[in-house]
Amino acid sequence: MRRKRASNRKQAAFSYPKHLEPKRSPESYDDQTGTGKAPASEGSLTERLIVQAPPAFSSFFIEEPNLVFGDGEPCADPKTGISAYGPITSGLSKKSIRVGVIGTGKGIDTMRAYLDKARSRIEPGLNSKGKLFDTFCFPDFPGIAKSFRVSFDTDSRIQRTIPLEYFKNAVKSNNPATRLREVVFLVTKELGAFATVEPNPDVVVIVMPPEVEEVCKIIGAEFAAMKIRLTPVQKIQRKFEKVRLTGQELLGLTFDEPNASDGQTGYWNIHHALKAHAMSSGLTTQVAWESTLRGQSGNQDPASTAWNLLTALYYKAGNIPWQLERVPQNTCFVGVSFYKESPHPNADMQSSLAQVFSGAGEGLVLKGERAVVDRKRDRKAHLSERGAEQLLVRALATYEAVHQNRPTRIVIHKTSRYWPEELAGFRKALANVSRADFLALEHLDHRFMRCGKEPPLRGTVISLTDTHHVIYTQGYIPFLGTYPGMRIPNPLEIVEHHGDSSAALICEEILALTKVNWNSCFFGSSVPITIRFAKNVGKILTEVPPGVTPQTKYKFYM
Repeated sequence: MRRKRASNRKQAAFSYPKHLEPKRSPESYDDQTGTGKAPASEGSLTERLIVQAPPAFSSFFIEEPNLVFGDGEPCADPKTGISAYGPITSGLSKKSIRVGVIGTGKGIDTMRAYLDKARSRIEPGLNSKGKLFDTFCFPDFPGIAKSFRVSFDTDSRIQRTIPLEYFKNAVKSNNPATRLREVVFLVTKELGAFATVEPNPDVVVIVMPPEVEEVCKIIGAEFAAMKIRLTPVQKIQRKFEKVRLTGQELLGLTFDEPNASDGQTGYWNIHHALKAHAMSSGLTTQVAWESTLRGQSGNQDPASTAWNLLTALYYKAGNIPWQLERVPQNTCFVGVSFYKESPHPNADMQSSLAQVFSGAGEGLVLKGERAVVDRKRDRKAHLSERGAEQLLVRALATYEAVHQNRPTRIVIHKTSRYWPEELAGFRKALANVSRADFLALEHLDHRFMRCGKEPPLRGTVISLTDTHHVIYTQGYIPFLGTYPGMRIPNPLEIVEHHGDSSAALICEEILALTKVNWNSCFFGSSVPITIRFAKNVGKILTEVPPGVTPQTKYKFYM
């Protein structure tokens, strides 16, 4: 083995830039030997940097938006508010919520036992280190009667048993799509049987046995790792696309799209497939693993599981647990996002999706036009001018039909930047709407540090430019007295803003919309509800079978 020759070259000494060079006293520090003690008044390098190079951007703070609960009482935290005042619709909702259950005999018994258990207080227990959970972040679930002020009831008339042997036979295939198809068939058949029951259950829980969980839970990941097999036509298309991108176009050839028989369609993920195929029944569903109900698996403590599961069931049964205290009048929020029509990593067929919210009631889902991807521009999905116009026209018509009035202001949250033709299309659709704000929201991994051990406060906004703002939707929460996350918070960024509203208003609305996710009982999400479930909703739409009209209400996708 050759030994490296020792180098006589001395390593260059570190030196500060002149404008940051610390002022040292000759009596207390020797520059040659590096010994001695610097004066205590100088402070750390970080402090000197802050003093000598102050930031050139402005910032402001948004107070935590309040929610409204029973009797109009306000509170910032969903769990605290429901425990103290009950849901906002507690006086209007049914006193009893009928919970249908589909599963094995053991699974149905497990769900029934869980509802019985939830009538009493459920504590979070101990964390992975054997210590008690923080009572502010992980409060006890006080029991159904003391929280939601209703009862969750089930009986044999709204329970459908699937023998365990049927499930075992359904998951025998080596083909993951076949396994999902067989499981979905078993469940949807029983969902259809509820049509003969009067009255129908308010919500249906589908309890999956461990035998299904073991082989179907990660099927979506399997497809993501698979390479898609291109048809001969698709191979030629891609070849000409590469030629076009080099600027050497040969022929303006067009090709018919491949038939569905050229590759697999649907059955990519068990949750998405069940949601899509359940739409024809008109019943809202909740998928639950039997092991989670038994407390044998899951990433949440028992109290958090109860809070989230029962909030979702309450909402899917047609109730609103809480609302925003300050709701912009006659404002229609529209989330515009895009999704791939296949989970394969190199699949490039994308469609647009609109999610419409008023800030006070049920969200609505609309499937839009086929997306446009131009690799010469930014390689991201966009809408054509016509596609943008048609999508917003439909969104406005849906809002008007539900709320019986036309909005006076439109706010669009989009997951990619705006092309000029997109803006032109959206503006054409505005018609009599007098005010509009078009925002592009992205995570760009810009981070800001705060002196001390805690991250920036949730609600902190840093303005990089007049139209580019960084908003911390996650961070230290004064109400809880801690940061409830496990990683350094990644702020949301408004990378574009086209409109006349102030930065304070659009940021306040974004922060408020992180608190109306009724599928769980979290303090707040990392992104507004307008784009919170965009990927999952899009994936469910890819699973909707031919001949079935997708449901428009948001609760069918949760």
